Amino acid sequence: MCHETCPRPISGGAPVEETEVTIDHVAGFEDQRLAVPAFLAVPERTPAPAVLILHDINGANDFYRDLARRLAAEGFVALLPDLFHRLGPLTEQSREAARARGMQLDQGQALMDIRASLVWLGAHGATSGAVGTLGFCMGGTYVMLAAARAPLPAASVAFYGFPVRERTPIAAKLPIDEDEVANIGSPLLLLWGDQDGAVGMENVARYRASLERYGKPAESVIYPGIGHGFLTFDPEAEAFGPSQDAWQRTLAVFRQHLGQQ
Repeated sequence: MCHETCPRPISGGAPVEETEVTIDHVAGFEDQRLAVPAFLAVPERTPAPAVLILHDINGANDFYRDLARRLAAEGFVALLPDLFHRLGPLTEQSREAARARGMQLDQGQALMDIRASLVWLGAHGATSGAVGTLGFCMGGTYVMLAAARAPLPAASVAFYGFPVRERTPIAAKLPIDEDEVANIGSPLLLLWGDQDGAVGMENVARYRASLERYGKPAESVIYPGIGHGFLTFDPEAEAFGPSQDAWQRTLAVFRQHLGQQ
């Protein structure tokens, strides 16, 4: 179920600074009473371009903190906000509990937190101003939605996001909706495995066709023989080869669009 643990944490090349922060007092969001807890990793050389990490239904766990450190080691400021901060921690560490909490996440509030985080990160003293988004599973879906909203990310990378999923009263927008696709203004890199039965390759095909119809700047890569939640940094894992290709593509997109020197 996406990324529950971090089996192979980064060793060496760690950022010189990592801190717990609170995203509040953001310009343009003064009336929202924001207080979003987040993890911030800063590289040795600043100012630097920045990446906003959007987690899956398991929350802002050690896998994503490790990912922030990896991005910092590559020269990016990385911010990981906790999108579940209004709902609290999981009552138990299980797939069922994670899914139940995920169904309670208010999409409008989550998108507001994401948009405010983009503004906060872009204005941070360690950041050069350019900010991209990187998301996984649920977070990948939010990357696709955020690509159609101001402030537009300079680049957007989604691992195994859901173009189509259950529409609910508190999560009414789908990335495949015509108005969502029409409003995309951020370059997209979309990454899936062709055995991803959760997302469904038929839904991926529909989304890709819609992006092409609207002439949106999007690159999609579908890796054969792997399923959902494939990214790993464990060289002994079956999906290590595709994972490294996907990771290098991710870094290349951010370096291209965020202006890393």
